[in-house]
Amino acid sequence: MELKDFGVNLARARMKADLSAYELSLRIDKDPSYIHKVENGKINISLKSILQICEVLQIQPAELFKPL
Repeated sequence: MELKDFGVNLARARMKADLSAYELSLRIDKDPSYIHKVENGKINISLKSILQICEVLQIQPAELFKPL
């Protein structure tokens, strides 16, 4: 899996939850640009952040790792 694939899955899950990248970043206490960088495959994301995001989006981590 590539970082970009993870980012696409994250963006889809975020939009399905009807949250902007800004709103999600506030809920996980990250800089607003952080979500954009993750969604664009520019940076690695920590397990802690993955779990926080999944909690906010009410999804299982496996959903973010599905192949495209």
